[in-house]
Amino acid sequence: MASQQPFKVIEHPADTGFEVTGKSLADVFRAAASALFSMMWEIKNKRVTAPIDLKISGSDSQELLVNFLEEFLYLYDAKGLVCTRVEINSISNKKLAVTVWLQPFDNDLDQDILGVKAITYHQMYIGKQDNVWLARIFLDI
Repeated sequence: MASQQPFKVIEHPADTGFEVTGKSLADVFRAAASALFSMMWEIKNKRVTAPIDLKISGSDSQELLVNFLEEFLYLYDAKGLVCTRVEINSISNKKLAVTVWLQPFDNDLDQDILGVKAITYHQMYIGKQDNVWLARIFLDI
């Protein structure tokens, strides 16, 4: 992993988490996905793959962020796929359209860093403070 991460790791007695900031809600979602991937995997060889469009919804921005990140846990746990790139196409407080690039996790080359069971709502926060978007997310490990 790089020596300076674009996110802050938050320690917790039973879990771990991270905090990300951005100029927009889309920036925060993109940064949260990147933080999750950096904490979970080290992908040695990113390959060019076909993009896949995903539509995600939630009752508010917190549920939307949880559902978004949980989608990547599902893709990894159920299908052995890791995400190497995310583009936010459109976003509101309740709906998200993204394009993602996925590739199979390579047990010989890639490294599984942190086993994440779930994205939690515990002490979760997403909002705007002083014209900067902030999200705080904890992971059940």
